[in-house]
Amino acid sequence: MAILRMWLRSLVGWVKAGGRAQHSYSVIAADILTAGSNPVGANSFAHGRINPPLHFRPRLFRFKSVIRLLCGVMLLLTLTPAHAAPSEYELKAAFIYQIARFVEWPGAPANAGAPLRLCVLGGNPFGPALESIRGKPVNERRLEVSLLDMSEDTRECAMLFIAAPAERHIERITALSRGAGMLTIGDTQGFAQRGVMVNFFSQDGKIRFEVNLDAARHGGLKISSKLLLLARIVDSGITH
Repeated sequence: MAILRMWLRSLVGWVKAGGRAQHSYSVIAADILTAGSNPVGANSFAHGRINPPLHFRPRLFRFKSVIRLLCGVMLLLTLTPAHAAPSEYELKAAFIYQIARFVEWPGAPANAGAPLRLCVLGGNPFGPALESIRGKPVNERRLEVSLLDMSEDTRECAMLFIAAPAERHIERITALSRGAGMLTIGDTQGFAQRGVMVNFFSQDGKIRFEVNLDAARHGGLKISSKLLLLARIVDSGITH
């Protein structure tokens, strides 16, 4: 709306200026008419070096006004989607990226420069939202994104997002993550109590996350206290 108001003010100012401009158009037109048969005047108009005669001016002014209006509408239509509210999974993708910056993985100094791999298991609820974080820096590493099915190896994953369809395998997945240096993440109710380290949930229309500290410690991961201040802590099935 702010952009629309600014554009309308600009358009009104431009239209007002047009009235003053038409006075100067009349002066130029008079010069052309008084030139009579002067070939220089005729050729100058033909080659575009002098503004066109007065009887073309209103038509030209209206044409420019329409072009300006169409350009403004097209600009607003282009900007509107860019300012639309992000989707649920666009927000969750951004959360995952920020969370990764506050986690210390085992052997971190030795892994400096190596890709940090985020794997999504059991389907991809994010859609194209993962592209917004692919390749972003995480401390001294770059974030990679891989989509896995249930039969694929997860040992190369630094982070594993477990989608809801994989819930029936959750105990096996969390057992494999113990001591593996892999941060497990989900967004299904009860996942944190069942051993997933970070789990998203909704509260008062906002996306929040809970952390299972026991699971993170068993996985060999250190989560920054700064991040924990924003989380709901889950410890041995009891929330704090």
